[in-house]
Amino acid sequence: MAHSFTQSFTHSLTQEQDNATRLHLSPTTEHHTNSHPAPSLELKLASLRRSQPAGKSSTPHTPQPLQLPNDVVSMAKLGVFFSVFFPPVSVFMVTMLPLVLLGVVAVFYVLTWVVYAQTAARPLKFSSFPWDPRRILKLNRILFLSTIPTNISLIPVAFSLIKYRLWTMRGSQGLVVDVHYNSKRPYKTLDVHAPDLTTQQAAGKQTGRPVVIFIYGGAWSSGSKKFYTLLGAQLRIMGYVAVIPDYTTFPRGLSKEMEEDVQMAIQWTQEHCETYGGDPNKIYLMGHSAGAHLCSLTIFKDCVRQWMNTTRKERQELIKESPVLAGLLQECALQEEMSLKSDKGLGRPLLRLRGLILCSGVYDISAHLEHEKIRGVEEVSAMSRVMGNSLISFGMNSPSMILQEIARTTSSLSSSTLPGTSSAIFDAAKINDTQEGTLQSDNHLSHFRSLLPEKFLVVHGEDDRTVPASSSVRLHSALQSFLSTPSDAVRLHVISNMMHQAPIVAIMPSFKAPSPFAQPLVQLYRDFIEDADGTNVSIVI
Repeated sequence: MAHSFTQSFTHSLTQEQDNATRLHLSPTTEHHTNSHPAPSLELKLASLRRSQPAGKSSTPHTPQPLQLPNDVVSMAKLGVFFSVFFPPVSVFMVTMLPLVLLGVVAVFYVLTWVVYAQTAARPLKFSSFPWDPRRILKLNRILFLSTIPTNISLIPVAFSLIKYRLWTMRGSQGLVVDVHYNSKRPYKTLDVHAPDLTTQQAAGKQTGRPVVIFIYGGAWSSGSKKFYTLLGAQLRIMGYVAVIPDYTTFPRGLSKEMEEDVQMAIQWTQEHCETYGGDPNKIYLMGHSAGAHLCSLTIFKDCVRQWMNTTRKERQELIKESPVLAGLLQECALQEEMSLKSDKGLGRPLLRLRGLILCSGVYDISAHLEHEKIRGVEEVSAMSRVMGNSLISFGMNSPSMILQEIARTTSSLSSSTLPGTSSAIFDAAKINDTQEGTLQSDNHLSHFRSLLPEKFLVVHGEDDRTVPASSSVRLHSALQSFLSTPSDAVRLHVISNMMHQAPIVAIMPSFKAPSPFAQPLVQLYRDFIEDADGTNVSIVI
């Protein structure tokens, strides 16, 4: 019986192997094996059905849903295993996540408090530090998404600056550093970057080059002329005499001291630029960010002082209807008194400038304060403290507001009857006595226009998040309405994809490839400085 069972099992096994051989036999094998003919299609299908396990359907295999990779699934299973069978691991995993989140929050608060401590004008109490999580989040968002990336992008420029100041600057001809220009604050100096006069004369070039005075930014609380040595070098390469002064910043001074420093730098340049090959009739004042604000504010206030000093008593009475101009009138009186008591040059009127170049500037303090509140930086920004912390002082320190108040006041003058008013002050107007009442406002405006720079260039980046481009657009509109003739004396360029620092940093040499804005900006500044007619006005958006 055992023998028959073994024989039956061997026969079945041999039959299954023959079926498998016929089913999987390749065409090549069939070609070389003539003793086993190729099975038919029906035989193959029958064998395939017999080989399937019981309960399995012969229908085609349906696609399975997407599954995680085996390594991810394995890690998850391992984590579940250790969490269930080893309670310390699960406790560690549960407690670590809140601790990590708490640590991140603590870091955010510490960073915010450090910023507050560094920007405070006086030591802060612990209760003065912010606790509102919304303010913490806003400030850290600016810190990690704006401030830190911007500083990282400036690293190539910083290396170029170090190289230039340590090696290139030593052998540079025409570079004069640390020149005293302010007798009231002798610790403030300026640098002069001038083309080599010897090379000029050898090449047969005449002196009398355009002069560019640059006032840097820094939120009215920081900055140094040393950081802009490469800008001076670039302006010098372009063939201009560059003057870069240091000025008082917060908390050592407020807007009044800053304006005085800018005014003294302009006066020094007007008196000494010929020594370095510059032309005193071709002086351009250039500023960036807070420096652009100080440039426009200093020039506009100087024009207001000269305008008021040549007015009649009746006009000054009407000016008192404007709180902004009334405050400026008081400043005029104080500055005149100071100039009489001092021999340091303060209070003297400035000569008319050839042009004003304003980049990424703040021109309306109240409007920019609202922008700072949206960003959550109004408490760490020095602007409101520098400008006086009141609506009237904000208006007095807003160039756009000053122009609007001058236009409104002169408009009210045209509708007023002033006894004994004469046009002798405005000889250039040459109006008849019969036209004096109706053209009086135009005469006042014409006088004020004659004191302003001959032309303006306003540049802003469309992607500027620090100072929105609407600031420059509003100033351009105010200037256009104020300087009705000629209207092409004001140029506005709002450049797409450009950030806050780019109007200045882009033209500085660096180790990496030049910025895509470098050549267009250089050409833009060159066209404005060398085009005396003020043509080619355009708005790039």
